[in-house]
Amino acid sequence: MNHKPKIFIAGGGIAGLTLSLFLDPERYAVHIFEKKQVFTEVGAAISVFPNALAVLDSVGLLQDILVVSGEITNSSGKTWNGKSLVNTAFKSEYPIICMHRSDLHHTLLKHTKAKLYAEKEIIGYENQINNVLVKFSDGTIDYCDLLIGADGLHSKIREQMIHDGDPVYRGSNIWRGVVKSNFSDGYASETWGHGKRVGIVPIKDGYFGWWATIPEDQFTEDLPTTSEKLKAAFADWHNPIPEFIQNTEHIIKNALVDRKIVNGWSDGRVVLIGDAAHPTTPNLGQGGCMAMEGAQTLALCIEKYGISKEALDRYEILHFPRAKQIVNDSLRFGKLAALSNSVAISLRNIAFKITPSFISQKLFDSYFNYRVGNLKI
Repeated sequence: MNHKPKIFIAGGGIAGLTLSLFLDPERYAVHIFEKKQVFTEVGAAISVFPNALAVLDSVGLLQDILVVSGEITNSSGKTWNGKSLVNTAFKSEYPIICMHRSDLHHTLLKHTKAKLYAEKEIIGYENQINNVLVKFSDGTIDYCDLLIGADGLHSKIREQMIHDGDPVYRGSNIWRGVVKSNFSDGYASETWGHGKRVGIVPIKDGYFGWWATIPEDQFTEDLPTTSEKLKAAFADWHNPIPEFIQNTEHIIKNALVDRKIVNGWSDGRVVLIGDAAHPTTPNLGQGGCMAMEGAQTLALCIEKYGISKEALDRYEILHFPRAKQIVNDSLRFGKLAALSNSVAISLRNIAFKITPSFISQKLFDSYFNYRVGNLKI
């Protein structure tokens, strides 16, 4: 009796679930292992740009996503006191949308055909001649034909494969929240002050996602409380920033981190995807989008070459340049946006004001118009 090859996915987040949607259940037995008690996603708003919507469209989820999202048709860049620096009208084959991260995760979870295992964390592996021995945190072991490390920024699989230590802190912490408001429908903006930044995106039905960054030591404590700290830090910023912070019930804080992007995403029958392979700062909003792009790229390579070294090598050859561009561009943009020197800020602001709109559109096109489906696998 012939058995279907087993594919184990470490991590039940956006990358792992997206990959599972592309793997034919008639050909492969796909199992997803998640360390948390339930399959869920924490966080606030997430941008799903056209490059990622094309991925979701190819597995038939476009309409499911659009009904729980808000569209951005244009976005403004501002100074802390509300002066306009740039206004961008987006043009693309797919809409520019934002949604609650949990809604995206729920949609992916609802459609996967993989077998799901909660509270079952993969912590290591051993490549053998024809399979992979997989080690779990509860002391058990199992075997598979291919192991996917989709276990995020602090990936145990990456730690064993690349062992490059902790993520790199980029000088700021970031706070995120979702708030209900009567503010203008579809409003989106990014605002820059002296080192501090705030972004706002529309979600749906009067809900908005926002994020704020403040330069500080990585483990700085929020005193007296997170809410009071942020209200004080942004009290004199333009509307609706103080209102949104004031009215947000639950605020999430994270360090703004990434990793130096390096080659070597596979080891024998083990391969990395998503944040386990190429974590990025959130300055371009492309982290989740790249996770979906990488998942589709890997799936297409497996479809063509089977479970093989050729498939894993081809995936990295195709996806690495794209990931490197996003990771490095995001880091550069973050540094530009977080300037604190007054002279440098003035020069930056003048540059943005005089930059022709077609140049900005060309830059956005390089991110938004990328299509995994057009790659020569």
